[in-house]
Amino acid sequence: MVDTTIDCGNFSFWTINKKAIVESAVENGKNGNSKQKETAKKGRTERVKVVTERVMSQLAALWLVFASSAALAVSEEKEIERGAKEHQKIVSQFGVYPDEQLSTYIDRVGQRLAKESSRPNLKYTFTVLNDDMINAFALPGGFIYITRGMLMHLNSESELAAVLGHEIAHVTEKHALKRETRSKLQNIASIGAAFLTGQPGVAELGQVLGGVLITGYSREFELEADEVGAQVMAKAGYAPDAMLKTIDILKNKDRVEIQHAKLEKREPRVYHGFLSSHPDNDTRYREAIKASDALLAEYSEFIRVDEFLEQLNGMAYGPSRQTGVLRRQSFMHPRLGLKLSIPAGWRQKQQRRGVQFVSQDGSAVFNLSTLKLKRGLDLAKAAKEQMGFQIREGKALTIGGMPAYLGIADRVDTPFGTRPSRLVLLADQRKGILYVGLGAGQFDLKRIAADGDFIKIIFSMERMARDDFQGAKPLKVQVVRAESGTTLESLAAASDLPNYALDQLRVINGLYPKGQPEPGQLIKIID
Repeated sequence: MVDTTIDCGNFSFWTINKKAIVESAVENGKNGNSKQKETAKKGRTERVKVVTERVMSQLAALWLVFASSAALAVSEEKEIERGAKEHQKIVSQFGVYPDEQLSTYIDRVGQRLAKESSRPNLKYTFTVLNDDMINAFALPGGFIYITRGMLMHLNSESELAAVLGHEIAHVTEKHALKRETRSKLQNIASIGAAFLTGQPGVAELGQVLGGVLITGYSREFELEADEVGAQVMAKAGYAPDAMLKTIDILKNKDRVEIQHAKLEKREPRVYHGFLSSHPDNDTRYREAIKASDALLAEYSEFIRVDEFLEQLNGMAYGPSRQTGVLRRQSFMHPRLGLKLSIPAGWRQKQQRRGVQFVSQDGSAVFNLSTLKLKRGLDLAKAAKEQMGFQIREGKALTIGGMPAYLGIADRVDTPFGTRPSRLVLLADQRKGILYVGLGAGQFDLKRIAADGDFIKIIFSMERMARDDFQGAKPLKVQVVRAESGTTLESLAAASDLPNYALDQLRVINGLYPKGQPEPGQLIKIID
């Protein structure tokens, strides 16, 4: 017999009798006729699979020990160095939200929590990212991030502490380093499994098992961060049951987003941190409640003054990159001095260049871009010769007091492939700008109703008047006090949000699906 031992540093991963495994796999496959041999072959394959799974499960526990030990072995100096390097990338990609008062407040709450953590001497850096996505995450070395999109969905300092405490726990428990180590070890699974069994195809099985293993560890980390974060909250003076409310708000946000995505026939943009894709709602609640109840009995004095909503007042809403302002169905672009109307249910989609509007079900898009207008430009000739459009039909006319050319262009590259598209060229001679609009759908224009929507968009285009510039300011979060008779329905009706105003107001105020504000309650609106 030959024993095979694989070492990694000072750790002996396993000692396995390779010959015994192979003999076990072929024991019943030596004799018999062809049918018996085939049966034996199938049985041999199943036995190899069982043996492999048993080996992999045994290795999982050993991997856990090794990965944790390897992560703990990283010096604090090295950990901070790695986090600082990634920090620069994060800030460069997302940008820091330019509100010094809000940033100071977030840092003050974060530092209060950090002092009660298991690593109070580590220098923690709390950064508000200028992004409307719901997100919060941590890097090794004490670098913790929260987006303004996440902040908009919280309603108290305790809920903020729940998010920050959770991320602080990821730092103190070195989850990022452990995850990195285990990801590297995942590759060992396929190599080790193939070597031990000597069977082709087992490597692929190892990869599958390794992937499942990593996912399971993520669940473990998230639950541990909940428990440790709740302890930090309580020690810092925050009621840890706020974590339950935070989880509930984020889960409701995901539910609403999934509903909207189905209507719009697109993939939902759900939150993948703090809760999503980890233990289900019930499991999270049970674990968090257990920890919270115990801590509530131990710590009775909690913070009563709450200035969170006050600090949130006036925060920007929507994408950080402003490509015009959409209020209800009215789109205004102050820099270009152009306005237009989009059909109900349509939404603006961020583009690197120009502006794109998408129908509710995603079957039609309208793109608007600009070119420098040349003096004496013949629009019909420019469409064909300078822009290279193959014009099926078209005519010159006036739209919004400006010279225009309206037609149908064949064989245009669109998000749906090569399609005929509705084309409009609009010449603003005052500003020297040529507006280029293209509307396309999943099918030929003659087979879809969207062409009627394209025409409505095109003929609504006009120069912004002086009064329009006053109303073309980006949407912001406004904190108001509910009066007697205030309902979310009435607030939604008065809101300038272009779509799903009622759903959005319910979610950001923690009142989904049917709650209403109490008289005197501070609530968020978007204005």
